[in-house]
Amino acid sequence: MGLASVVGCVLAIVGFMLGYFLRAPLDDLKDTDEQTVTGLAKVEERALTSDTTIGGNVRRGKTSDITLQASEGEQVVTRVEVSKGDVLNSGQLIAIVSGRPIFAVSTEFPLYRNLDLGDSGDDVRELNSLLSNLGKASARSENFTQSTRDGIAQLYSGYDLKAPSSGQDEVKEAQAAYDEAKSDSEVDDEERQTLREQLDSAKAKAGVQFRLSDFYFLPSGSPNIEKIVKRGSIIDSEEPVLGTVRSGESTVKARVDLSQAEKFETGTEVTVSTTDSTVSQEIFTVKEISDFKEASGEDDKIPPGYDVTFESEDDFPDELQDAAAVSITLAGDDSDKSTAIPLVGLREDPEGNYVLLPGADEKCRVSTGEEASGWIEVSSDCITVGDKIVVGP
Repeated sequence: MGLASVVGCVLAIVGFMLGYFLRAPLDDLKDTDEQTVTGLAKVEERALTSDTTIGGNVRRGKTSDITLQASEGEQVVTRVEVSKGDVLNSGQLIAIVSGRPIFAVSTEFPLYRNLDLGDSGDDVRELNSLLSNLGKASARSENFTQSTRDGIAQLYSGYDLKAPSSGQDEVKEAQAAYDEAKSDSEVDDEERQTLREQLDSAKAKAGVQFRLSDFYFLPSGSPNIEKIVKRGSIIDSEEPVLGTVRSGESTVKARVDLSQAEKFETGTEVTVSTTDSTVSQEIFTVKEISDFKEASGEDDKIPPGYDVTFESEDDFPDELQDAAAVSITLAGDDSDKSTAIPLVGLREDPEGNYVLLPGADEKCRVSTGEEASGWIEVSSDCITVGDKIVVGP
């Protein structure tokens, strides 16, 4: 046998042996790939409700400045009678600025002029109504009378202050003229009598007046002090701002779609937290739900749905700043439990849904319901809570 024939035989034998030894592991691997891994899971009774979380924003009412009436030069704050967080009530003294008191008052419309004895009009009627509401003397009409004066005087005296008055210069001039006539022998009795009557008239007209610059007209909605100057502050005449009030109720609002709206009923409790986690788990309740609203905002960025307003169960948290983005979470209801299985145990064929019971030859047909957190509600005559089902492929 030649050398070439020997080499060929050796190579053939080696090739056969390699093929044999390599084929066995490959066959084993193929068998492993075709195997299916299964397990068992228990049928349980559990609540299949998950938490609902929506986005919202803080609404802390409206802010407005406590602006003083125009005056010349700088003004000095000598007394401050309110603090941050105080609710301003009608008739309350806010501060004294350069000897002038600033009262907070609530009227249907702001008054717009100084008023004195003999004046009349809708603004006088509103002033009389204000005095009456504060329990002060009032003319209860559209006329500025002595009763109106008495009511204004009572408002000021309640804070140990003297009400502003008018006509004092006229009284002084009339008094001086009359005194001079009495000592002048050349003035006859008729002229003296005329001067006396002028003096009496001036005294009758002089007295307490309504000075517009002493009053700040409150916005509606239980305004509270958000910022106030300190005693000794100097108020610039070009920006005569004494402080800032916030009026209107502080709430949290959110827009929800139709599917979410049915979960939020008046009185429903939720937790509110800021998206940056600076505030968490504050308890709020649903105050009201609006009628359905169409999409709004620029390019309809606010989707259609219902506006839900939430109010704080306690004092509104100071940390929740106006317009802050918040997360509103409604906890799932754990009281309603049902028969459930893991989703991986649910199977489907052309006839519908079914599960496999270990050792059983037939499929167990089931009807399905709610689904949450990898579990699904089922009902069937062939399984009950505590049974085991096959899970896996």
